[in-house]
Amino acid sequence: MSFPPSAACKFLDLLARENNKICRVFKALAEPKRYRIVTMLANGKMSASEILKHFNVTQPTLSHDMRLLIDAELVNNQRIGKSVMYELNPEMLQNMIDVLTAIQHPETADSADEAE
Repeated sequence: MSFPPSAACKFLDLLARENNKICRVFKALAEPKRYRIVTMLANGKMSASEILKHFNVTQPTLSHDMRLLIDAELVNNQRIGKSVMYELNPEMLQNMIDVLTAIQHPETADSADEAE
């Protein structure tokens, strides 16, 4: 596979800038339970107790999984009273779409950068 020189440079710059984030995201999603949590949160905010009902795990195990999703910036959390509410981070989702699009179509990285 070959890319036009300017597209390849912008593509490589994008990957270099986002490498650590991308690795954390893919690592977090590689575990089926965490992937399932992300797909559940696609339907909207959920509390830790609501998420826990869908799995046969302890609360500390769920907390560990949620921490990995938060550290990967896939999920945002907010404490409301005694509950913690979780939701997907739309900025990271868009970032991942942009990175995957650049991988699939590096020639579009040029036109996206020029539009900014």
